[in-house]
Amino acid sequence: MSIWQKISDFLTPDSSRPTNDPNVTRQDQMSDFSQVLDVKNIVVDVQVKSRNELLKYLATLAYANDSKVDIEALYGKYLVRESDASTDVGAGVAMPHAQDESVSKLTMLVVKLAQPIEWEKGVEVQTVISLVIPDPEKNYAHVPYMSSIARLLLKKGFVPALNRASTPEKISKLFI
Repeated sequence: MSIWQKISDFLTPDSSRPTNDPNVTRQDQMSDFSQVLDVKNIVVDVQVKSRNELLKYLATLAYANDSKVDIEALYGKYLVRESDASTDVGAGVAMPHAQDESVSKLTMLVVKLAQPIEWEKGVEVQTVISLVIPDPEKNYAHVPYMSSIARLLLKKGFVPALNRASTPEKISKLFI
């Protein structure tokens, strides 16, 4: 079973699983990304050489848009999360996410790298979609966004469109 199928099975309730039956209507309830994604949080052609350097970049980007963010604490949370399990989701995309008390608002960051980096042994990543999550978080607000991101990544044509998008504005339009 492919990673995409595993993600789809995990995130899709049995009653709304994709089907080829034309008599069954499926309603996807996608999250409103305009609530968490701002074009200023989308950066293209980022030059980093490693996963850890990228995670530090994400923490710094979060701080650039919210001066309350503790860069070192958030970076540490990213590292801990990656040590638990890799956030590589396939097709050159990773979804690292971190929760920290210095974060005041759930925020989505999108970073496209100038060159792919090795995310884990034998796996290269060129696009990163990250959620920066307040701690404590009210009602697990990030979970529907993670689910919606995963569904978008599974949607035919989305990843190629994301790979072709060359500006923050074009990337934003894919989500919003």
